[in-house]
Amino acid sequence: MEKQKQSRRLLSLDALRGFDMFFIMGGASLFVALATVSTKGAETRRWIRSNAISPDGTKIAFVYHGDIFVVSSNGGVAKQITSNPAYDTSPAWSKDGKFIAFSSDRLGGFDVYLTSCNGGTPKRLTTHSAGEMVETFLPDGRILYRSYYMPTAEDGVFPGQFTQVYSVDTAASRP
Repeated sequence: MEKQKQSRRLLSLDALRGFDMFFIMGGASLFVALATVSTKGAETRRWIRSNAISPDGTKIAFVYHGDIFVVSSNGGVAKQITSNPAYDTSPAWSKDGKFIAFSSDRLGGFDVYLTSCNGGTPKRLTTHSAGEMVETFLPDGRILYRSYYMPTAEDGVFPGQFTQVYSVDTAASRP
């Protein structure tokens, strides 16, 4: 009984104060990954958003202060994948685990971008100003995203209230 109480205490926020970030994933088993990010002088670290686990389960991509980071699922230091004044969000792993698709408002409205899981210059895949948000990679390698883009007048019956689903390939070619 005492061991169970100790285990529960380890998962409390008090036990994790020394770490900048933590993730708790549920399911059949409980898994905790700890990551540290250099945030000199930061008092509150509650900016973690939109995490995604790599297909092989060895890495976690997440958003921290509007940039994408990757950390080992065993814990460790997180590597910053994107860095810019815009807001990057909604990371999704390619099925082979080599690329991360994400949404960013670096040119105004949110568009879909693709970058290596090791970082580098992201490639812009969409150019609408309607606000595209990445959902996932499809089995054929295309990126599924949602958008407020309305291609015809019939789609605008309730403008701005409902998103539609689209896909784009990683070469950003048009159908």
